[in-house]
Amino acid sequence: MAWAFPTPAQFKAYFVRDFAYAPASDSSNTDYITDSDIAKAINDARIHFNEGLGFGSEDGMTAAAMNLIAFFLVWSLQTSAKGIGSQVNFPVSSKSVGGVSLSYQIPDRFTKNAFISLLSQNGYGVKFFMLCAPYLIGRVQVAEGTTTPA
Repeated sequence: MAWAFPTPAQFKAYFVRDFAYAPASDSSNTDYITDSDIAKAINDARIHFNEGLGFGSEDGMTAAAMNLIAFFLVWSLQTSAKGIGSQVNFPVSSKSVGGVSLSYQIPDRFTKNAFISLLSQNGYGVKFFMLCAPYLIGRVQVAEGTTTPA
């Protein structure tokens, strides 16, 4: 059986503790995460998901897809809460308030790639990137074949 992108029901079963889902008796209650919220996030994730990375197994692909869906779900909810006043904040390397300042080094991998930088907006995006990273660096393609005896 070929791997298939997760459904809203599978997403809810995977992230049991992470989100407050609308009760079945009131499935359109927008005080909760609805199936249509999840379906929209699934569509967004499909655009950016590369099945060709393989992720080591179907379970690995599912874990990566679930975290990318969760990233888009959280990002959409945060954006909708702010409405037309929403904006994207890219990672900041230093902050100061009064006489106190804090600075830290953001890896070039995040600052030089707009999509990866956006993934850092929430923990699900960072986890998706960390699941992808081993398959993005030093990718090796295996070709089936034989050699002839000497």
